[in-house]
Amino acid sequence: MENNAVSFEVRNLSFAYGNKPIIRNLNLKIPKGKITTLIGPNGCGKSTMFQLLTKNLTPTQGEILLDGVPLSQMSLRSFAQKVAIVHQNNTAPGDLTVEQLVAYGRIPYTKMGHSASSEKDCRLIERAMKITGVASLRNRNIQSLSGGQRQRVWIAMALAQGTDILLLDEPTTYLDVRYQIQILRLVQMLNKRYGITILMVLHDMNQTIQYSDQIVALSHQGKIVANGAPCKVVSTEMLKEVYGVQLEVVPYQDTKIVMNF
Repeated sequence: MENNAVSFEVRNLSFAYGNKPIIRNLNLKIPKGKITTLIGPNGCGKSTMFQLLTKNLTPTQGEILLDGVPLSQMSLRSFAQKVAIVHQNNTAPGDLTVEQLVAYGRIPYTKMGHSASSEKDCRLIERAMKITGVASLRNRNIQSLSGGQRQRVWIAMALAQGTDILLLDEPTTYLDVRYQIQILRLVQMLNKRYGITILMVLHDMNQTIQYSDQIVALSHQGKIVANGAPCKVVSTEMLKEVYGVQLEVVPYQDTKIVMNF
């Protein structure tokens, strides 16, 4: 991978809902081949930032570039051939099978009204199910799965798109701790073994520290308070500025742990 290579670049970005500014003059680079995590309190603009990066919202001012091309110049189809997305709240018909849902990941490459059926489609669908550990569930209905299994299936669908970039909005929400760790280890494996660039939103600070190469901490109105490697940017001072609470940060085996008091 080229040093300092960038996937997304955000330039002088501002966004407002009506007269309410959410993000002001934000500049940010998301490195290729790394796991970048957005953190911050509720209302800081991280979810809005995620929606802007996924073309669900349009900037009020400024621009976002993907591999040097403005998102405003990219069709949804071409964008979906470069970026896969797993949203926080995902829904699908309950009688849909795992394999059928994963196959939806090939839609950006199929003609209108046609299903994914080429040899390449079938190969990528099978690969995605094996990587995420859901191949044995292929004939199960989505409604019969546990929360952790469902999340793996949604990630498998994203993988079936065959993109080099994966965006995840709070992928561990509603999961118990065991499934949270399983999902984060899966995400880490996708990055380390397959070189997929990951951008995700998380709330748990200790999980963020453990599973991120870069942390982008946002405060009120999308202001970037810290941006860098967890070991360098996570501090008692940073957490107080971002969350308004006093937390102790202690070193542990070349990383850090946030202690709540």
